[in-house]
Amino acid sequence: MDSDSSLDVVNSALYRYKKTNFLFKDPMRPKDLDALLDLELRPTDVFVVTYPKSGTVWMQQILVQIMDAAHPEQAEDLTNRTRVPWLEEQLIDQPFRDRPDPRIFGSHLPPDMLPCDVQKKRVKVVYVWRNPKDVLVSAYHFAQSWVLLKPPTSFEEFFQQFLDGDVYMGSWFHHVREYFEAREHLDIHFVQYEDMLKDLRGEVEKLCLFLGQSLTEEQMDRVVETSTFNNMKVNPKANYKDLVEKERYSKNTMRKGLFLTGVAGDWKNHFTVAQNERFDQVFKEKMRDVSLSCSWEYNQPV
Repeated sequence: MDSDSSLDVVNSALYRYKKTNFLFKDPMRPKDLDALLDLELRPTDVFVVTYPKSGTVWMQQILVQIMDAAHPEQAEDLTNRTRVPWLEEQLIDQPFRDRPDPRIFGSHLPPDMLPCDVQKKRVKVVYVWRNPKDVLVSAYHFAQSWVLLKPPTSFEEFFQQFLDGDVYMGSWFHHVREYFEAREHLDIHFVQYEDMLKDLRGEVEKLCLFLGQSLTEEQMDRVVETSTFNNMKVNPKANYKDLVEKERYSKNTMRKGLFLTGVAGDWKNHFTVAQNERFDQVFKEKMRDVSLSCSWEYNQPV
């Protein structure tokens, strides 16, 4: 194992490797992360990739429901976290346990740290991105919930850490930019979180087309219904409550950390005018040559 004394320390909870920040409390170290490049994948595998707090739990549910509808004989009576294990966080996950095809993997890794087979075998990648102001707010709550992170002392402190890339998995700007630039080399489908809020069924239909899965109207209705926030919050296979019981999350703050309200625009309840102006300036500078249009707010119809 790499000596921790040789690692590039971000804070007491994080170290930086290849511009990405990883957990000290997770056993994965640089040599383990490098070994992921050589992992053998199957052409039928599917990756859901996100920057943290961008709709990961939601997309896990959607993909599991699509695959269960298309391949009912291969459905597993397990939690989504078990069925969509994290590639780079193997403290409790087992990504290479024996499981039926098509296998789904979760990852926050940038494209240059994914297994080489993702590109070589044209493994399908679903990339979910969300407006970064809401990501920042959600990540702030999450940092207070996840016991593996150092809780921020204030929103102001975390705001600056986010802009500097000194948070879990590093810079949002770098992560999103890297995947947009990699779209010529990967078999990738981009999904915007806010678009799922606006038209979940439409986005599910696009996903099915990308994944090559044909569902009936009735099956499509069920995927959409079981993937609403209200249903997921009470579904023990989707709500991550089991990880609270394993003391991975604080019981007092877990609700805000994992499930907010499923809306876009909550950042307006946290940002000051000055912070919003500062964020807009940084966004413009770092994303100026990326064809990215963010939905900064969305009010669901009553």
